[in-house]
Amino acid sequence: MWPMKRQDKEARNRVAAPTLALPPAAAPERSAHRPGAPRSAQPPAPTPLRGVREARDAVTLARLLRGTITPMRADEVLALLEPHRPRLVPKPLNPLATMIGQPQGRLLEALLRPTAPIVLDVLLPRLRDHLIDRLVDGKVSAEDALPSALDVAAAMKSLVTLLRGAGRGSMVAVVAALEADARADADRLVRAAPESEPGDPSSNIDALAHALLRFETRRLVLETLGSTTALKDIVYQSRRLTRFALRRATDGVEGFVADRGIKALHASLATLDSVDGLVVVVLRNLDDQEESREEASPFVEPADRKALNDYLSAAWRLSDTLFELVGKAANGGELGDLLFEALLRQLGALHQFCTRIDHAGRPATLDTLEQRLVERTNALARLAGERLIETILARPCDLAKARRLLARSQSLTQLLYDMGHEEELEELAMRLVVAREALKHGAA
Repeated sequence: MWPMKRQDKEARNRVAAPTLALPPAAAPERSAHRPGAPRSAQPPAPTPLRGVREARDAVTLARLLRGTITPMRADEVLALLEPHRPRLVPKPLNPLATMIGQPQGRLLEALLRPTAPIVLDVLLPRLRDHLIDRLVDGKVSAEDALPSALDVAAAMKSLVTLLRGAGRGSMVAVVAALEADARADADRLVRAAPESEPGDPSSNIDALAHALLRFETRRLVLETLGSTTALKDIVYQSRRLTRFALRRATDGVEGFVADRGIKALHASLATLDSVDGLVVVVLRNLDDQEESREEASPFVEPADRKALNDYLSAAWRLSDTLFELVGKAANGGELGDLLFEALLRQLGALHQFCTRIDHAGRPATLDTLEQRLVERTNALARLAGERLIETILARPCDLAKARRLLARSQSLTQLLYDMGHEEELEELAMRLVVAREALKHGAA
């Protein structure tokens, strides 16, 4: 009997036992699934940026603790930290209510005593997660009032300093994550595709310039956190990536000098059209040269200076090639209209690049190249105008050649105008107006 009763009791318990539901965090999310599509193709929902409220409140807390500590200021601090207080931590009372007239150091120490557990256990770990999400994973928030990453890092540093080094582990975790991410970024960009073409989207100038701006952000954050060792590694990786970007740009413009085919033209256009990216890369290189202050010798040239000089030499040789081809077209030679416009676009991009490098260490080569671009473009525009008039006055008049020369004279004049030399255009513009009217009457 007893074994049977025991079995019946166990069966009743199994029937009456309630089913356990998974908590919301562990329950599998049910994503919308389109009929006919494989479930593996559904993209995962992006995780939100962590620690948004804690970052905002930490910046406010650091500002409050830097000011004059009073009982009213203590009430503000306690009210600010109340939403972050863990349940098991008792609600702190204002310790300054009976300390009126005490020195500021004692007031601050008394205020930090009940609030330190909240800062150590809640705020600093959430600031760590917030900075890693923003600076490493690239997450963003839709909130407009979100403080900058530098302000959050400064608040973290200030709180750790006020707590006399307590909570430093959160700050070290941010530094380690930034250092590892920077090294991985540089390795991926420099070593991933060493044999890729200069115009490849994976290693184009805009992408490299964007990566350099991310390095600059990491650098500022590490300076704020006061990590000198990691900062040196970030500076090294940034200089390494800058030199690589200049080598890619040099390969892009040098290719068209050696091989004037369509593929080389495309690579050259892709490089020179990235004017903003080139400016970022060159300015970063000039900053690196100024910070390192390496002295050149007759036998050794600093790597940063060599990378920039190589690019400027390649740009100079490219301008020679472009003016040679454009000169033949302006003199009446046969050249496709699309190719002619592409050559002029490269000349305009070279001039724009020269004018936008505003730096104390600006090389004199840029000034010489800028002046040369303007002078030779002006000479070619006048040459095209003279050949246009000669073609119109010739008998019989070659109307097709005259129209081609008119279009190219207009393009050269427009390029000269874009270079900012309007004072030299009055005679050229008048010549084009007369030629256009003559061609209208000649065609009629």
